[in-house]
Parts: sequence; C-alpha cells; structure tokens
Amino acid sequence: MRVAVTGISSYLARSLFPLLNADPSIEEIRGLDVKEPFFRSEKLSFIRCDIRDPGIAQHMKGCDTVIHLAYIVMPIRDETLADDININGSQNIFRAATTAGLHKIIHLSSVSAYGAWPDNPGIITEDHKIKGMPSFYYSRSKAEVELFLDKFEKEHYSMVVTRFRPCIFIGPAINNVIKNITNSKILVQFLNHRNLLQLVWDEDVAHAIHLALKGNFRGSFNLAGDGVITPKEMAKIMGARLLTLPYSLAYWAGKISWALKIGPLSSGWIECMRYPIIVSSQKAKTVLGWNPTFDTTSAFRRLLETLPEVKS
Repeated sequence: MRVAVTGISSYLARSLFPLLNADPSIEEIRGLDVKEPFFRSEKLSFIRCDIRDPGIAQHMKGCDTVIHLAYIVMPIRDETLADDININGSQNIFRAATTAGLHKIIHLSSVSAYGAWPDNPGIITEDHKIKGMPSFYYSRSKAEVELFLDKFEKEHYSMVVTRFRPCIFIGPAINNVIKNITNSKILVQFLNHRNLLQLVWDEDVAHAIHLALKGNFRGSFNLAGDGVITPKEMAKIMGARLLTLPYSLAYWAGKISWALKIGPLSSGWIECMRYPIIVSSQKAKTVLGWNPTFDTTSAFRRLLETLPEVKS
C-alpha cells in the first residue's frame, strides 16, 4: 500500500506518522506539504507543494489512498486566504485523487461542521444536518468541504470516502485553543449557558485514521472521548480561577482584542463555544472497532501531565 498524506508537517501528522511507518503493509508514505516534516524515514517521500497546486495529481500517482490533513486551523488575519486553502485546496485534493486513480480518500473534517447552534440536540449523531457557521472561518469551511463531498461521492461512487469529525483533539504536540489555556490563571464560562466540552486525545484520532486504511469504510464518523467537561472542572484541575461572564461581554472582549492584535483567538472561536457540540462516537466504535484510550476528562489531565510548564 502507498499512502499520500497532505499536511505531513501538521501537528496531527506527528501522531499519525509512527503508526503508518510501523505498518508493514504500507510500502511508501508520500508526504505533501509546503513545509518539511518533523521526521525522517526510508518509507517517507517528501514533496514540497501547495494543496491548491492544479498539477498536484502527478504527485499522488501510484498511491492507493490520500489522507487529507492539510488545513488552516488556528486563526490567521487573512480569512480569504484561509478559505482559499481550506475550501479550494481540499476540493483540489479530492479532484486530484480521481485524476491520479486513487481508491480511497480519508478526510479529516470536524464537529464544527455541525455548527454551534442553540437547537443542537443533546447528542449529535452522524446523520445530523451539516450547518456551518458563516461568521466562523473554520466551521464554514469544514461544512462547505463536506457539502462538496456529498456531491463528489455521488459522481465518483467507486471512490471510498471516509470522513472523520473529531471534536477538539489535544496532545503535547497539538497547538490549539485548549493548549493555549493551560497556562492561564483564569478560565471563563458563559453566564446562563450549558458550558460543556468534549475532547479527544490526538493519538486516538490517529488510530482511527489508521483503522480506516484497513477496510472500505464509507461515510462519516464522529470521534470524541467519552463524557464531557466544563470550564469549572477544568479550572479545578488546573488550580485556576473561574470567571463567569455574559456571552456578549466575552464576545466583544475577544473581538476587540483580536482586532487590536493582542488576543490569540478571533471572535468565531468564541461564537463556537457559545452552544455545545456534543457528539456520539458509537458508530466509530461499532463499525471501525475504535476505542479511545482516554475519555474527555482523562485526556485533559493527560495533557497537563505532558506539559512541564503547567506542572511547575
């Protein structure tokens, strides 16, 4: 088996690569990225390229599967550029997979494709409607890519398309909103809101992707650690103070600090935390045989244990 991986220098690739490299059924890992990966291996062939490159299919020829990880996750100032990379780049990869004659696409989507809406059910399953949040670049792009795949799958039924929708995944190598708060002395929760969050360990996400290589698993699969956690519980585990604010105050404080370039998160991330997106991972457990190593709370505790600056 020969596997192409977009975003081979991404944070998640650090957890996925060891699994692929140790798998005797995988002869070659063809890494596609604008930056060199963090690792070396006789199996790894690195090709420096942009996922928007119209000729990228030539770099995928001879592969059986493409694992699409390349994505702008953390906010950048130019959201038009983020949309271009995330939406147009993803669509380009899927079209290139057909041109190159690949058999399978494994796409890393997100629970944010469902959107954080007040009428979300308590537990979301994979048949729930995709409804991205127009004002949040990450949610809207994840949703638009999935809607593209809906049509793509009908036009290319011989292609096996597996979509993973993880909640926020964390790990020592993952630089995201959760890791950013681990050094905070104060955590915020919203007044009169259900402040619930799911987390999943990065190696558990990588394991699900590896499992998807072993069979033809069409469709979407939610990935989340069991249980939920609240800001109050997180603050207690961290030994931080908990501050309860009206959502509107937190939103505008975040929006202004981002505009002044003193805050780490655009307002879309705050919008996405207003209403919980809690998913069921039962399908992944039943169909793939996936079992997360850590539940949500254990994953958060594990993250703190792996960060020396937090323990001091």
